[in-house]
Parts: sequence; structure tokens; C-alpha cells
Amino acid sequence: MFLDYHETGEERNNLDINLLNSQYGLTDHLTFIEGKGEFPFISVQNKSATAVISLYAAQVLSFKPVSETEDLLFLSKKTFYEDGRAMRGGIPICWPWFGPNQSGIDLPDHGFVRNSLWTVVKTTAVSEKETLIKLRFKYNPHRTDHWPETFILELDISVGESLTLNLSTHNIGRKALYITQALHAYFYIGDIHKISILGLEKTDYLDKLDNGQQKYQSHAVTIPFEVDRIYKDVKRELTITDPVFNRDILLTSNHYKTAIVWNPWRYVSAHIADLEPDDYKRFVCLEAGNVTTDILEIQPDNSVTLSVNYKIISKSYQ
Repeated sequence: MFLDYHETGEERNNLDINLLNSQYGLTDHLTFIEGKGEFPFISVQNKSATAVISLYAAQVLSFKPVSETEDLLFLSKKTFYEDGRAMRGGIPICWPWFGPNQSGIDLPDHGFVRNSLWTVVKTTAVSEKETLIKLRFKYNPHRTDHWPETFILELDISVGESLTLNLSTHNIGRKALYITQALHAYFYIGDIHKISILGLEKTDYLDKLDNGQQKYQSHAVTIPFEVDRIYKDVKRELTITDPVFNRDILLTSNHYKTAIVWNPWRYVSAHIADLEPDDYKRFVCLEAGNVTTDILEIQPDNSVTLSVNYKIISKSYQ
């Protein structure tokens, strides 16, 4: 259904909800359900949090600790649930390139894994409060929409009091692998006019709305207009302060050097088909990654893991 190349038995199995539940379902933790667009979804419910993960794109669509009234993540009500199209919201995976493909070949922006079905490898109930899921995307020579490199890409997802994603690229080929990547998180916020982002102070950034000019961030980041920036050599910890929802969102990352901040503002948002005109008020993208000049070189039989932990910290801003 979702595959435009020769299906393997493993891929067919990942479309069978009953089979997935019999092999990987976890009592009181995890079930597979048929999501919108008939995509197979993982529904996680443990003592700490609930989460929804799509096997199409290996995309976390929702994460909500039991102590919170609002979700960590924004998901557009107009999201397309269609094969070959990206879903607007949650945490899309940009890999093996960020932005347009530079090879001159007509390939999708931000890579091909966010438009493809992934395979379930393992599910584990670590405790009553933590559930682990391992998903995999593997090189397939029958595909025509991606580069001819040999690799295995794995995503480990931990759903507990916080959310952790570990994106691991394994080079199983005979030559060096070069990638850029990002975890393109859409955070649900109370009001774009009132948030700020801490941790990017005294940092250089490339302004994509000004021909990629390098500029300097002297203070905390606020969003009073359209923003599309790539920050370089960033700190390990970044924080979104949200006084409307009385919370901070803390990102703690490893093995990354760049962070992307994006919000389309009202003018662009009004012309994006899978956003409501005023959706820009309700989300900000803060992405951890390795992009632009931060190109990763992975030698044969080696791996690189991008790790990000997302934690909600309750505050009293009122």
C-alpha cells in the first residue's frame, strides 16, 4: 500500500496490525493501531506518559506526560496522511540530507526516510514507567528514490517521564558515507509572541531569509516575525520558555553542532496547504542536527548517533 518498489515479507508484515500486535505488542504498554490514512501507528500508554508513533516516517506524533495537560508536540489538523508526503508536525526525521538535495537529482527535500515505511525491530517494557521501541530503515536496492549507498538507519525511542530519540546511522558499505541530518521537532506552544529560546545567546547563525548571511545572536531568541535560521556550534542544552502553558521545554542533545529555528509567521503559514492560517501561533520548530558545513563523515563499519532528550519542566509564570 505505501511502497512503490518490490515488497519484502518483512515490509508486508509491518502493514499487518494483528501480526504487529502479536509479535511486538506489550500488555499495559504498547499496541499497534490503524492510524489516519491507514498508516500503522504505535500507541504507547505507560505510567509516565502517552505517545503516538507512526511507522510511516518513524515519526513521533504525540508525547504527553501524565502530569501535563498539553502535548509536547504540535500536529497540524490539516496534515496529509498520504504515501509519498511528509506529515506536518511531531518530529520528522531529515536524513540523509537537510533541505534540498544537492546532487542535481530530483529527490525530496530533507531526504527520503520521512516519506517511507520503517520496520519494527524490538519493543521493551523497561519498567511500568518506561517503554522502548526500536525502528529500522534499511537500504533496499529496488528503491528508485534515494541514493545508492549501503546503510542501516535505526531509531530508538524511549517513552517515559521524558522523551528520548537516538538516531543511529550505520555504514555497512565499503566507502565513506557523508550525511547531514536533523530531528525536525514541532513544539506545541501557548503563543508564539510570548515564548523565548534560551541557550543560543552569543552564537553565530545563518539567516536563510537573508541569502544565508551570517549574523550574531546576542540575546535570547524571540519570534516577532518569520524566522528561518541555522545556529552553529551550539550548546548541548537549549530551552523553550512558555509562560502561557506555564512550562519550559528542555532539549539535551549529543553529537550535534547545529540547531535550526523556524516559524513561517502569518504570511507564509496562510499559503501552506497543510497548515491553518493561524497555526504559526501554536508551534515553533527547534531542531537538533548536523547541517550546512557540519557534514558527517562515517567510515565503513562505523556508526554515528544523534541523541536528543525532550523534557517538560513545569513552571509558575502566572
